[in-house]
Amino acid sequence: MQSIPTLLQLLECDWSDTARLMRSELRSIAGEDAATMLESLGMISPATPSNQVDGSCDFCASHDVVQNGDGDDAEFYEVCPYGEGGPIDAAELQTWAVDPVGIANVLASAVEAGQIAEPLLPNAAWRIGDVSIGGEPFSVVFATRRGASQLADRREASRMIAIGHRLSADAFAGTLTLAEAFAFTSDSVELRPNRLRQAIPLSTERPGNAFYRKGQVWVVRFNGEETFLENNVGPLYIARLLATPHQPVPAITLLASRIGIDEQKLIGSSGELADQQSVDECRQRYRELMLEIEEARSNNDLGNLERLQVEEDALTTHFASVLGKGGKRREVGDVIKISKSVSMAIRRTIDALETELKPLADHLNDAVTRGVAPIYSPRCEPDWLV
Repeated sequence: MQSIPTLLQLLECDWSDTARLMRSELRSIAGEDAATMLESLGMISPATPSNQVDGSCDFCASHDVVQNGDGDDAEFYEVCPYGEGGPIDAAELQTWAVDPVGIANVLASAVEAGQIAEPLLPNAAWRIGDVSIGGEPFSVVFATRRGASQLADRREASRMIAIGHRLSADAFAGTLTLAEAFAFTSDSVELRPNRLRQAIPLSTERPGNAFYRKGQVWVVRFNGEETFLENNVGPLYIARLLATPHQPVPAITLLASRIGIDEQKLIGSSGELADQQSVDECRQRYRELMLEIEEARSNNDLGNLERLQVEEDALTTHFASVLGKGGKRREVGDVIKISKSVSMAIRRTIDALETELKPLADHLNDAVTRGVAPIYSPRCEPDWLV
């Protein structure tokens, strides 16, 4: 019973939902008992009989089949335009549909005995197990090329080892072919753990802190814990701040760099920079800052005092840019609105980290000051890969 070679032949192709095999094809792959064996493993199921067969003459690639009679008395003939056709055994017309779910289950049981594949995408991708490599967990996924293409857009793709036929490796932790991931014998399938480890080159030490974009997700790692964030504006702003600790970055600079334009274009096209309400809001924040600075001094809270003074300096600089002699408003863009937009984006990302990676959320809440010139001022000096 040549089950494993047949399995390999079937899986090394990117089958569609309607892929069918005729008896002659199964026989050429795995011998006379192929259909019975593969049906018992759940990898194929009977489908509609074929109305064509391979041509038996020297001229035709295929012949149409006609039926004479019904039921048990039915007879079948192949029709050849050159008169070479003849009767054909009805059994040769039987076809089978490839069942990728059954194939995935066979692989899952090879990863762990009795395990059933978990569908990730209908008829396209399945999680067939989990492994730990270098102290980090990874999902083992079997996928068609179509399934792998869709999985690549998911943020968890970088924690997957994808197994299939000619899969792109860009988004995944590693990729393997079936022959690389499994050892096939005449009656068994065995996982090759060493091959999985070789697909992910990891050092023996756990990676350091990181906050960088990979494909459509952000890889976030802090104090040995890791998570992933969706690709939106908040992580982009935070990454910029992490790259320049203790240096205020004007909110307008963050926005301009994100959308790829000169920041002067954001501040010179809408009349006066700040309407009276915006100026009043700045003045109110300045008064609040003075009270908070005084409180920090009274409590000898040096870390908080430093951050408040940085914001004070940034707000003073902002006043100088928007107010001319005598307090007259200059004509530039709406910096206050931009600052609020940037601050909210940063806030949403930190809120997401409250559930995804709380130690980092706590660290950023303590170290990031938002406002017209956000700044990252950590109490300690963690190294960041950004």
